[in-house]
Amino acid sequence: MLEAPALHPHAVRFAERSVAHDPIRKILVVVDPTALSHASLQKAARIASAFGGSIEIFCCMPPADLPEAWAGGTTLAAYRGVLRERQMHALERLAKPLRAHGLAVTVDCVCTAQVPEAIVAHAIRSKADLVVKDVAVQPSPAPRETTQLDWLLIRAMPVPLLLARPGAWPSHPRICVAVDPCHPGERPAALDDALIGAGSSLGRALSGVVQLVHTLQSPPHLPGEVVAPAARQEAHAHAREAVEHLAHRAGIPQQAIHYVAERIPEGILELADESGADIVVMGAGARPRVQYSAASTASLVLELSNCDLLVVKAPGFVSPILVE
Repeated sequence: MLEAPALHPHAVRFAERSVAHDPIRKILVVVDPTALSHASLQKAARIASAFGGSIEIFCCMPPADLPEAWAGGTTLAAYRGVLRERQMHALERLAKPLRAHGLAVTVDCVCTAQVPEAIVAHAIRSKADLVVKDVAVQPSPAPRETTQLDWLLIRAMPVPLLLARPGAWPSHPRICVAVDPCHPGERPAALDDALIGAGSSLGRALSGVVQLVHTLQSPPHLPGEVVAPAARQEAHAHAREAVEHLAHRAGIPQQAIHYVAERIPEGILELADESGADIVVMGAGARPRVQYSAASTASLVLELSNCDLLVVKAPGFVSPILVE
């Protein structure tokens, strides 16, 4: 019989941090140095300034073959070393204005073809409290479709992952935390605590307004079955009670709870739009119903909304890259 893999020390540390609502100390910002703008850097700087934290700017460069012009005059390793040095100079240029504002900023670059795995591994090794990355833009004709890189990061990153869109946050951004304490068989109850902890930490850093949002759904039923109004009302009442209990434990007033009777992810999108959300906080992890996987739901919200997305894992989550 196979034994369950032991929790990685970072997973345990993150579980403890989520419960304690500790401040964000180390922020890893994943960038493309060739991009014209980096909203991720500006947003990470705002969070780091609030908590007195540090920033590491990180990028992955693809492995390059030795061009004919260099053949015979140098080795492949030396050529790639030159390319990495150029990338490091580009990262240093990005770090300079942040350092001028008093932030502690380091830079690093790796050469790899396994970009998602390299980013996740670096986040774990560096003990980052938060990973920030600009939303990758697909080329036309599907510019809003989630890229494979972003989807894989949503799925595998054990650290809270903030996917940032262009543009700055307002002075008091609205942060909507999507909770669902009604399906303990599909997601651990501790995930909602982690979501609220991450949303609250971000709210403190940004002087933001934190709200809880929940989509009211019909009780489970067979395909083609008609759900009686009384059964639906009972399920909705149970959901409201569970969410209000969750809010009470977290010290969030009932006025900050918003509901909509809709399917997922449409309900989350509607609530985010109605409340004018600047950031949506969602959980992601393994679910038995693959077609409704949390990673897919987060990807759809990322594709169809205009706000930033903060993806949080449950305490004890073990990244797929750590499992043999």
